[in-house]
Amino acid sequence: MKHITVCDYGQFVGVTSERLTIKVDGVLVAEYPLSRIKTVTITKKGVSLSSNVIVQCAMRGIKLFVLDPFSHTLACVSGGQLHAVSKVREQQFKFLGSDEAKKLAQSLVIGKLKNQRVILNYFAKYQKKHNQSHVCQLAASNLKNHIAKVQQLKIEKYDDWREVLLGYEGSGAAMYWKTLYEANLFPDSFSGRVGRGATDPINSALNYGYHILSTYVWHCLINSGLEIYQGVLHTQRAGKPSLVLDLMEVYRAWVVDRNVIKIADKLQNAGELTPKIKKQLIASIHKTFATHYAYQGKKLKLETILQRQIYRLSGAFYGEKKYKPYIFRW
Repeated sequence: MKHITVCDYGQFVGVTSERLTIKVDGVLVAEYPLSRIKTVTITKKGVSLSSNVIVQCAMRGIKLFVLDPFSHTLACVSGGQLHAVSKVREQQFKFLGSDEAKKLAQSLVIGKLKNQRVILNYFAKYQKKHNQSHVCQLAASNLKNHIAKVQQLKIEKYDDWREVLLGYEGSGAAMYWKTLYEANLFPDSFSGRVGRGATDPINSALNYGYHILSTYVWHCLINSGLEIYQGVLHTQRAGKPSLVLDLMEVYRAWVVDRNVIKIADKLQNAGELTPKIKKQLIASIHKTFATHYAYQGKKLKLETILQRQIYRLSGAFYGEKKYKPYIFRW
């Protein structure tokens, strides 16, 4: 099954004989069987869609995402085939008012920090060739101690538990990003993590990658019938898909950061996130989700693992399963 990303100006997306077609100036440049597509993501202004695309995507359960110029999800079009959604969301809302929700938020922060530590150890191994592995190794050790502090928190006793958790998440992230820079994994042009409005190539690539990741998480959440705007860790705000942001945290480091680090030199030389590099990043993220990883005694595609994890989350809302964030191994 494919996730299609359209990122070039002047493309026309249509449907011909059960196939999604992409044309430029009337010339066919790509086509995909509709039966093999899961999502279509439009990331560039100037892309045209036929109404048949919207109808066919809705009928087949294909999610159609449109990103704004800042790579934030502007719209998501999905069909109306979901069943028993109201019951699932009723349990979700009930759960989020309990102390168990605080513990779930705590586990999400721990999962994110653990996977950031995985990245530090992953690149420490690579840097042995350059005699710089000690920088990542030391930071990984410090981050391990930081994670232990989060694990020891009796979070249900805090009234301001979100602020407490976000404080630990933020200090761990600061350690992580500082290390990536000091270990020369990012170029001198990278002065720190910047979200919306970033102009440097590294942060632009990170932001773009995160929003490709968000479409995977969004897609899986819709499949499970959960309310994407009702989060656990991230607070509810109009237009903010809080649950998508919550669950993305665990996957950011491996799925996006790791792939951006691998193309950091190209980004530095280009001075910007060029269309060519953007396509390479998209391909790397799609490949990561298509790669098999260990999961409960089996080897499964990461995309399948993500969907199963979200089904487990739904089970946790019912009190039937225990949700534990997925931790990568290298």
